[in-house]
Amino acid sequence: MKITRELFKEIIDAISDIVLIVNPKDYTIVTVNKQYLDKEGLSLKDIKGKKCYEITHRRTSQCLPPNDACPMLETIKTGKVAKAEHLHHGKNKEMYYSEIITYPIFGKKGGIKAIAHISRDITERKKLEEENRRQMEKLRELAVRDPHTGLYNYRYMMERLTSEIELARRHSLNLSVMLMDIDYFKSINDVYGHQTGNRLLSDFTDFVRNLLRRTDILTRYGGEEFVAIMPQTEKKNALYIASRIIERLNNHIFKIDKISIKVKLSMGVSNFSLDSGLTTTKEILDAADNALQRAKESGGNRAMLFSSMYRNIRKKAARIDHRKEVEVLKRKIVKLGQRVDQTVLESMYAFSKSLEARDYYTAEHAERMVSIVLSIGKKMGFTKNMLESLERAAVLHDIGKIGISDAILRKKGKLSFEEYKIIKTHPQIGAEIIRAVHFLRDVAPIILHHHERVDGQGYPSGLKDGEIPLSARIVAIADAYQALTSDRPYRKAYSRKEALTILKKEAGTHFDKKIVSALLDIEKPG
Repeated sequence: MKITRELFKEIIDAISDIVLIVNPKDYTIVTVNKQYLDKEGLSLKDIKGKKCYEITHRRTSQCLPPNDACPMLETIKTGKVAKAEHLHHGKNKEMYYSEIITYPIFGKKGGIKAIAHISRDITERKKLEEENRRQMEKLRELAVRDPHTGLYNYRYMMERLTSEIELARRHSLNLSVMLMDIDYFKSINDVYGHQTGNRLLSDFTDFVRNLLRRTDILTRYGGEEFVAIMPQTEKKNALYIASRIIERLNNHIFKIDKISIKVKLSMGVSNFSLDSGLTTTKEILDAADNALQRAKESGGNRAMLFSSMYRNIRKKAARIDHRKEVEVLKRKIVKLGQRVDQTVLESMYAFSKSLEARDYYTAEHAERMVSIVLSIGKKMGFTKNMLESLERAAVLHDIGKIGISDAILRKKGKLSFEEYKIIKTHPQIGAEIIRAVHFLRDVAPIILHHHERVDGQGYPSGLKDGEIPLSARIVAIADAYQALTSDRPYRKAYSRKEALTILKKEAGTHFDKKIVSALLDIEKPG
């Protein structure tokens, strides 16, 4: 069958793809199919004598490699089928993506007589590919991001720390790691719920991130633990930054809805350098964890730097004899017991913190008086164990107010006789709560008697002078001092100087003279 011009036109018009026949000598368009004319909004008259690049690309110069990936040029050069993707112009000047395949049409003598330029609109496919690419990026991002804080997660942290260590090793640079753990975070979840806990973690993240440098990488290690990777940072500088974070945190209150929460933080710092002896990701993280545990064991709310001395102690422990192994086991059991005690203590603090929602003064008051009782205790020569009991008593001294109704706790006017009798029961309620916890047995008497007076006019037992436990006398004066210097529903706060004058007048009747003298030395009124 002879292919006439008319039959050829019918054949190419039947093809659903866009077809151009181009002269390879000067790139003029020989003919096109109906789909091409419809897509471009042109007629055969419009394209007669026009160059392919003038119509499809709206340009006056031909496509040139290497900038222009024109498959037709490749076909002319190689005599083979070529393929590419291009942006083309449509009839309303809109751009659309085309997938182009160019076929050589050979003459009888073997030379390329024409180029069949076949293209297909792949704009929708491109949009779908782009959407899929964005979705994949989101999925990849989610895979390395913590959903609650937006920080990079443990998986990313391990990969990034490994690469940063390798970079530091290759270029003989320092690298520091800070491991952070929020103290008593369990008590926040217990009192306010996990939703508030998650919001606090998010706010805490923003707070810490603002105190780090732009080059530091803050990640969530898990739970209430975070890791900051600090490239090109010596250990002293890292410890300084850690201490600054804790200092700022001690003066900050997180506000979540109507809840005010103070956060304490323990931190461990380790360092990679040519002489640190820490060379792997695991070693550096273990070292930071070692320093963190020492910070916790020292009372928390502090930063500590890893020392190889502690690592050497562990190495020596591996070579001890059987008798020493028994001692090691005993220490482990004691440590396990301490962890159980710590969990119980966190729950007790959770009870105490629940007062914050009912009587904000009580919780804030307890936070402020801890430093005062410890300062007085140290001045009076207290041992480490005595100071520990004193600190716990300062935090928990008003825990018995859990048994007092909101109507009495929040009353703005003067309490009635009956209401005051009820308030006076809170030391006994608190002591009963604390007495059930064996390791807090030394705290119970302090809480029971912190409202006694040296003249015997206090409550609940009417003890006087030396009958009142010394720690209870210290908590009593710190309690009164902080009450005087705080705004109450029924009066404004006294100045520090006014409060100390009042306490000085009541020395020997209400308060122990020696403790008043110690407080005056500590506060040094001007």
